[in-house]
Amino acid sequence: MEKEEVNSTSSGSVPRFQRVFPADWAALFILLIVTATLGISALSGAQVKGWFLVHLAIFSAYCALTVVLSQNIGQTWVPMVRAAAIIAVMFGLYSTLGQAVFAAVPWNGDPTLDMLDTWLFAGTTPALWAERFASYGTVEFFSFCYGFFIPYLYLSILTGLIGRPGRERRRFITGFAVLYAVSFLGYLFVPAKGPIVQNAAEFAVPLSGGVFHGMVLHVIESAGGPHGAFPSLHVGAAAYACLFDWRYNRLRSATYLPLVILIALATVLLRYHYVIDWLAGLMFAGFAFWSSHAWTSRWEMDNGWAP
Repeated sequence: MEKEEVNSTSSGSVPRFQRVFPADWAALFILLIVTATLGISALSGAQVKGWFLVHLAIFSAYCALTVVLSQNIGQTWVPMVRAAAIIAVMFGLYSTLGQAVFAAVPWNGDPTLDMLDTWLFAGTTPALWAERFASYGTVEFFSFCYGFFIPYLYLSILTGLIGRPGRERRRFITGFAVLYAVSFLGYLFVPAKGPIVQNAAEFAVPLSGGVFHGMVLHVIESAGGPHGAFPSLHVGAAAYACLFDWRYNRLRSATYLPLVILIALATVLLRYHYVIDWLAGLMFAGFAFWSSHAWTSRWEMDNGWAP
């Protein structure tokens, strides 16, 4: 990775807090909110003391890393270390929140999300309506689409960070961090497991598929069962990658678009998400895309980065 250009006047004259990169602020923000929430819940008697200590350690370590990174602006190793740390933190939070949030937060967002979906669709619950299409072949096809989100996500991260100019890489990782941070606020304060749990007694047709459906079930159960319904990060992350490349690589963005649509449909057909979940995911993806440019550009101006 090439060394990125920065004006020589920036290193000593910029206030310390302005040197902290936007993606690092996003990571610190969500780590602080999660740690504080778990701490308050532990003091209130919830069985989350272990999770609180784990997140406190991660937050402390990231604070120390942020100091090191902000003191070494322009070094060739900084962007990749930052990207690796942010990806590790966000993926780690996705796993831990699924297990900790329902013990930490004394309310359930499913009834409200179900009510909103029913209201949006004039008295019809989309996941219940979609069960008319739940044949073996349809379930297997959309299970493939749902599971394909994982390689799609990794591919979009790689293409977002490798082979791009430094400014594009900085913007991509900022938007990625913002998307996951605001989405985890939803996981934390609107804890929900989705229609597959909320409407379980109302489904007349059980989902039955083959290898791909079995793989999806295995992955979800290994992560602690259905969780993190609001917002849909399947839709949010897929849409963010598509939006980001709409500015820089229209052909790749056009390739991503059908995948985004199929993933969104799969989340409802497989009963893991409400439609309101992926509407929120789209909104958060748009906010992350805007932040990736506005926030990063401001940081570049403050720190004297060359265009």
